[in-house]
Amino acid sequence: MVWWKKGLVALAATGGVGLFFLSVDISPHVEYTPDPEPVAVEDTIPSPPDAYGIPMAGYVLEHGSMKRGDTFGGLLNARGVDQNLIHGLVELALPHFDVRRMRLGHPYAFIFDEENTLSPEYFVYEADAVHYVVFHLHDSVGVTVGERPVKVEERSIACSVTGALYNDLARVGADPQLAMQLADVFAWTVDFYRIQKDDMFSVVYQEKTVDGEPYGAPEIVGARYISGGTVREAYLFAQGDGKESYYDDEGRSMRKAFLQAPLKFSRISSGFSSRRLHPVQKVMKAHLGTDYAAPYGTPILAVGDGIVEKAGRTGGNGNFVKIRHNGTYSTQYLHMRKILVKQGQAVQQGQVIGEVGSTGLATGPHVCFRFWKNGVQVDHRREEFPNTEPLDAERMPAFEAFKAPVRAELFAAEKVARGRVVNF
Repeated sequence: MVWWKKGLVALAATGGVGLFFLSVDISPHVEYTPDPEPVAVEDTIPSPPDAYGIPMAGYVLEHGSMKRGDTFGGLLNARGVDQNLIHGLVELALPHFDVRRMRLGHPYAFIFDEENTLSPEYFVYEADAVHYVVFHLHDSVGVTVGERPVKVEERSIACSVTGALYNDLARVGADPQLAMQLADVFAWTVDFYRIQKDDMFSVVYQEKTVDGEPYGAPEIVGARYISGGTVREAYLFAQGDGKESYYDDEGRSMRKAFLQAPLKFSRISSGFSSRRLHPVQKVMKAHLGTDYAAPYGTPILAVGDGIVEKAGRTGGNGNFVKIRHNGTYSTQYLHMRKILVKQGQAVQQGQVIGEVGSTGLATGPHVCFRFWKNGVQVDHRREEFPNTEPLDAERMPAFEAFKAPVRAELFAAEKVARGRVVNF
């Protein structure tokens, strides 16, 4: 082979390697980790003199927790309870509780007469931190269901943003789950990708406890977000039909036609632009969308109700979904690892339609989000969308009466937080 042919072969090989490194994602693979589901903290077995509504004078309590392989019949049979009685208790319990639903790790208790610790008087299963089922094994054989009292306390807190809102709330002693709830409450009105250092969130929320332990997730009653001269407020209030929702300070629904972003938490790696350097093709071209970088597998949400117009794959877009919302608006979601909807399917706002990936021309895991208005691609972050479901006029006096004390609590929390962050 002559020297110039060898040079061409070498150049082609070098170019191929270069194209591979430019067009293929070779960065460390970071997988999406779902946030833990909020769960009630399991209560402990109550102590004498009263347990499960039973006066414990003269009784001995022995407690345990469900282990793998444990069954209702097996636990009672091991304590000498007659098989016929066990079967009868199962039947008696059915209107209230199915013993097949006893789950791994849940507490249970046997209660004995202190003079006869071989044959239990009661068996108790804790369905959760509040509800328990008592099986009466002697004398008046039967099944009863009980509840521990749930204490509800209202708290308020304010914090300035220093980094991740989740960490900022944890730092000042609030339940970090409030960060996820704030993202949901303000999903239509606050762009969480534009939150700046020293922005402030204040929250009034209700916290439930059982026997002094947290129970379930807190519930936001009112919240304010302050960023420079922008103030957003939200209040939980019931419309005439009794259904609760969040409304702004003027009684307009916080819910809008479109969410601010197709991902709950991530970062913007590239914005809408008429001219930018393409990261793979290395040429200047328009980028008529917004790139949200996130770990592989992060759920991608439909920003509004609509019909899946297309769901498939092209070379540059990779796996993608396009949704037609109405005669005016359409949206598209590119570079998915996995598509979770089909063409022609109806989808709802907030529904998971796919997972973040790096298919097509992508240098890393992200979703390129595109937004059409009247057939023209626009920057959705500059659009103002109307509110939905405003409060009925006759409900406004009640709303104002509800809002006033909650707003006063928010103001008080902010006033203190400007000097130092405090949990009330």
